[in-house]
Amino acid sequence: MLKFKQIDLPIRPISKPRPRSFMGQKRPYNPPQYKSWLKEAKVHLKEQWKLEPLTKVHRLDMFFRGAEMGDLDNKSGSVMDAAKNILWTDDSVKVIPNLNLAFTKVKIKDSHIIIQITWEADDD
Repeated sequence: MLKFKQIDLPIRPISKPRPRSFMGQKRPYNPPQYKSWLKEAKVHLKEQWKLEPLTKVHRLDMFFRGAEMGDLDNKSGSVMDAAKNILWTDDSVKVIPNLNLAFTKVKIKDSHIIIQITWEADDD
């Protein structure tokens, strides 16, 4: 049986940045703004998702509402990072083989992200 859940993130969509590193650094780092965004997104995700992370997602739809900046794949990358180990165990194609993205321009004050997840559930 297929199950469905919609999650609304009341935060502005942002693009996943390229990790930066400097000479002598062993690990690249992400900008503080991105780390802060991830932290806020995770709080909203945990409030709305009470199940264990999914090991297989049948279909994932993301609807981004915000300013016309950045690339859609990078916006989805930030959500994928935030939702890992909360909504799903991994963002690989083995776990999420069907991803659909859409964008609509809205005023910054009305920015948000809608995540729709469909998964196969045991019918106990």
